[in-house]
Amino acid sequence: MSVRLWDSRMRQRERLSASNVVSKRAMPASVRDRTRAATPAPKTYSELIALQRTAGNAAVCQLLEDRAAETSGRTVPVQRGFFDSIGNFFKGAAKAVGNAVSGVARGIGKAVSGVGRALGGAARWVFARLGDAGEWLVNLFRDLPGRLLRFGKAIADGLIGIVTFIPEAIGALISGGIAGFARWIWAKAKSGAAWVGTLISRLFDLIGGPELVEFVLHIVSNATPLSSTERAAAQSVLGANALRWDEVRIDEGGVLGLVFKLNQGRAFTTFHSINMTAADRADLSIVVHELTHVDQYEHAGSVYIGQALGDQIAEGSHAYDYGGPTGLSADRAAGKHYADYGRERQAQIAQDYYRDITGGTPTTEYDPYIAELRRGEL
Repeated sequence: MSVRLWDSRMRQRERLSASNVVSKRAMPASVRDRTRAATPAPKTYSELIALQRTAGNAAVCQLLEDRAAETSGRTVPVQRGFFDSIGNFFKGAAKAVGNAVSGVARGIGKAVSGVGRALGGAARWVFARLGDAGEWLVNLFRDLPGRLLRFGKAIADGLIGIVTFIPEAIGALISGGIAGFARWIWAKAKSGAAWVGTLISRLFDLIGGPELVEFVLHIVSNATPLSSTERAAAQSVLGANALRWDEVRIDEGGVLGLVFKLNQGRAFTTFHSINMTAADRADLSIVVHELTHVDQYEHAGSVYIGQALGDQIAEGSHAYDYGGPTGLSADRAAGKHYADYGRERQAQIAQDYYRDITGGTPTTEYDPYIAELRRGEL
């Protein structure tokens, strides 16, 4: 082959290569020129696929997805590259694993939190029961002098009753005959039964029975201290230093639910424990009523329970009736004092007084009796 022919062919190849380069460069330029000229974008699926082949995959994929959103929910297949699909797969898998790990972590957190609350509640319960046991020992020695004094007085009353029995019997027979003697015997039997009950209660106090009963009650019930609102309400009636406020507990639920069903849900007080439903606890006047019974216990001992029950058995609902402000005024004029009322009437007077002072009603008739209550004369 001659040199001239060789040079001719080489120049043809160079011109062809340059032509291809110019053609490839001209295609994106034509696309740009078409865009600048605001030429309408491809609308059909085939036009978009054709543009994808010429202008590049990534940009057209976005156009296809945008077109899918504009076609009222019609799904338009997007031909993404292989590595895009792989990347999306791993991205979705990573997100799913992350959500799963996060869910497990949240579940473990909730479980740990629940166990922590349960352990905390159990620890508080055990601590409270240890406090009850310690309270039994403290009160056994702190209240021992007063309990011994009350027990000794009960013994002395019994001895006096025995010594005076025969002279009183003779006097009743002489003054009243057989009928008068029978009435005297009946009265003496009732007072003797009351004395026996008093003696038993004094002995019960002496051995720390109230604290032992409360220890058991607090195990089978839901016992909580007085709230600041409950304490303030009672102190406005009984006085700031009327009783040992920190030892008072209000018991709700537990085994007491059965008791409330038997007594129609009526609140009752055992020593330093007020047993009441949540509905009654919401009424502060009832809380004041029951705390008056706690005050009675601290001043008179557990005998107050027998006295209150005796009044309820003998008088029923009238055991709470003192005649209202008019009755108090008449009783005061006759020389009656707060200590002369029965245990339930005393508590009802305190309850009604609280209702009046919180309701803005004058309390003139109540004031002298409440003053005696605050002095511990009950």
